[in-house]
Amino acid sequence: MSSQMHAGPDTEQDKQGQTRPDLRLLAAFGLAVFLGGGASVAIRYTYTELPPFWAAVLRFFSAAVIFWLLMIIRKVAIPRGRALMGAVLFGFLAVGASFALISFGLVETPASVSQTITALVPLLTLIFATLHGLEQFTRRGILGGILAVAGILVVFGGSVSTGIELSIPHVVAILVGTAFIAEAGVVLKIYPRSHPFATNAVAMSVGAMILFMISTISGEPRLLPASIGVWLALGYLVVGVSVGVFLLYIYIIGRWTASATSYVFVLFPFVTVILATQLADERISLAFIGGGILVLLGVWLGALMKTKPRLLEESVTKDTAAEHVSDIAGCGMT
Repeated sequence: MSSQMHAGPDTEQDKQGQTRPDLRLLAAFGLAVFLGGGASVAIRYTYTELPPFWAAVLRFFSAAVIFWLLMIIRKVAIPRGRALMGAVLFGFLAVGASFALISFGLVETPASVSQTITALVPLLTLIFATLHGLEQFTRRGILGGILAVAGILVVFGGSVSTGIELSIPHVVAILVGTAFIAEAGVVLKIYPRSHPFATNAVAMSVGAMILFMISTISGEPRLLPASIGVWLALGYLVVGVSVGVFLLYIYIIGRWTASATSYVFVLFPFVTVILATQLADERISLAFIGGGILVLLGVWLGALMKTKPRLLEESVTKDTAAEHVSDIAGCGMT
């Protein structure tokens, strides 16, 4: 996927030659934010009837089947060689390892806190890309990282002071799972690219198998949802998030810059907070709001802020880091 802007049927050129999105592109962007932002709330809701790891198995196995069907319909070839190895490793990191941790973390962590942590993906991606030698450290990146960490500490401290019980092991699990997602996007850049449908089909199949093994070792029962509400939540996670957000992301990034498209992940927490307070009765403190703003500001400053035109290498770095995030869009980000 190119990180360059394309002037197509969904974009317009302004007087400076910049590409501006039209209503269809903005509608797709808004829908992606809305669908992705409710994922954490839906996951916690499925836990009312399903064990956490088994719920993740059902989600990613179903999503994998859909992507395999899309491959058949579109006649997409199965990756081979290093491309297959990259897709398998991507599945291990972005689905198997990350969602094993996130599924565990969400058992005791409010959806609003979880989604704020996972909004760190663009910034963590930039940091890991730097450690891999794919990017260069910048002062903005360092300052953004400091702000983001400070924001997480404020969210955690504020939640404790207002009587909201947060389990440190569960919060850390979500943070580490988020780091796995970011690392997966960087690692995938090392291997030859395959078709996005193929990458997600292989990755979600591998991830589902890993989650199945963890579920089996944990002794979880093999249950199906007993209520329509949980069926709908599971269907939303499969079709709306794992498949829908991915397809919307592909549509948007083909018509807009990778940096601009990555803002869908930064905006997820705002939707999550609204849904969590209305549907899950989560309490939102002023400390949470302040800490959340620090996190989002850190992500924006460190990974997404547009650089001056003369700083060509830094500008490319920001857009490349954002493009890494496109590789993990199919995972639904929580």
